[in-house]
Amino acid sequence: MHELAKKTDLCVQCGLCLPHCPTYAKTQNENESPRGRLALIQAWANKDLPNSEKLQSHIDNCLLCRSCEKVCPTQVPYGEIVDDFRNAIYSKKPSSLNLTLLKQIVHHKKINHAAQALLKRYQSSVLQNTARLFKLPQLLKLDKIERLISNKKNSNHYLIAQDFYPAVAEVKGDVGLFSGCMGALFDQETIHSAIRLLNIAGFNVHHPNSQTCCGALDLHSGDKKTATHLEHINLQAFANHDWTAIISIASGCGSQLQDYKNKKIANKTIDISQFLINQKLASMSFTPLDSSVILHTPCSLKNSMQQEQGALNLVKQIPDIKIKSISSNIHCCGSAGSYMLQHPKMAESLADDLINQVIADNETPEYLLTSNIGCALHISARCRERHIELEVIHPVTLLARQLTK
Repeated sequence: MHELAKKTDLCVQCGLCLPHCPTYAKTQNENESPRGRLALIQAWANKDLPNSEKLQSHIDNCLLCRSCEKVCPTQVPYGEIVDDFRNAIYSKKPSSLNLTLLKQIVHHKKINHAAQALLKRYQSSVLQNTARLFKLPQLLKLDKIERLISNKKNSNHYLIAQDFYPAVAEVKGDVGLFSGCMGALFDQETIHSAIRLLNIAGFNVHHPNSQTCCGALDLHSGDKKTATHLEHINLQAFANHDWTAIISIASGCGSQLQDYKNKKIANKTIDISQFLINQKLASMSFTPLDSSVILHTPCSLKNSMQQEQGALNLVKQIPDIKIKSISSNIHCCGSAGSYMLQHPKMAESLADDLINQVIADNETPEYLLTSNIGCALHISARCRERHIELEVIHPVTLLARQLTK
C-alpha cells in the first residue's frame, strides 16, 4: 500500500487527462476520471478511505484505455496503479458467470479446442438462430458473451494446426507468431492471413503450440498471480529462440507482451501491420479494390504499443482503396478486454458513438478494419444488434484477400 501511495503521488492533479477519458466524457463525474480515480486510490492506500463497493465501482469502471498516460506531463503509470489496486482487492470481488466461462476457455487448451468445435456447430443457422429466437442465452445468463458470436462461419474455417510455416520467398529470417487465445477461437482467418503474408515476405513463421493467453484478461481484472503464471508459460514458448521478432496479431496481446518483465520478449514484440510495412512488401502485389474502408485504431495499439501508423500504411498498399479514419474525439470502442462483459451499458454506449460516426454521412463503408480481436468482436456485435451491414476484419485479412494469385 505504501508503494501504491507513492506512485499516486506522481499525479499533480493538472487535469490534462480529463478530456481524453471516455468514462469522464460520458459522466462528467470527477470520480470517473483518471485524476479522480488516482485520488481515490491514494486515499485508500493511505488508509484515509475504507474499501467499499462504491470505491471499487469507480475503479472498475475504468476501461484502462491508457489515453491519459499518453498526455500526462509527469508520466504517471496510471494503468499499473489501477492493476495494482485491483490485485490488492481481488479476493473481495465476485466474478460474473460470463467472465468465469471466458477465463476457462482462454486458460485451458483442451477447453479452447472443444469450444472451437462447439462454436462451429453452434454457428449453423438452425442452432444459433433457434437459441436466439427463444432467448436461451439470456435465460442461461450467457447473453453478454453469446452476442459476440457471429452468424457467419467464414472467419473460422481455416485450419491452423502446424507449429512451423516455411517462407515461400527468399528467406529473410524467422519470426514467432503470437496468435492469442481469442483469435484462435473466433478468427482463424486473421491467423491464416498473417502466416501467409509473412511467408510471402520471406519469413519462416513459428507458431508454438505451447503458447497460451497473454494474461491481460486476468491482470486487468485483478488476478496478477494467474497473469504471472501465464506469462511464464509464454516465456518458455518464445524466449529460447533467436527470432527476428515476435509478431502480435491482436494489439491487446501485443501491449501485454511488451509489458512482460523479460525484455527479450518485450522488446521483440511488434504489431503485425507495423512489421510488414517495415519490410517494404516488394515481393507482394495486390488486386485493386474500389471500396471504402474505415480504419479503427485500438487503444492498445495507439496508447500502449504506439504503432498506429503501421495499419494505415499497410492498407494503403491496396490500389484504388478509399480509407477514412475514426475521428480523434472517439477515444475507445468500449471493448477493453472483459469490460464489455462486465459493463455492457457503458461499452455499448461507447461503441454506438463510434458506429454513429461511421454511418454519419449515410454511406456505410464496406469494411471496418481494426487490429484487435476484442474490438472487432464488440463492434461487430453492436452492428448486428443495430442491423447495420458492416464487415469488421483485421487489416491483414483484407490485405491477404487482395493478394494477386
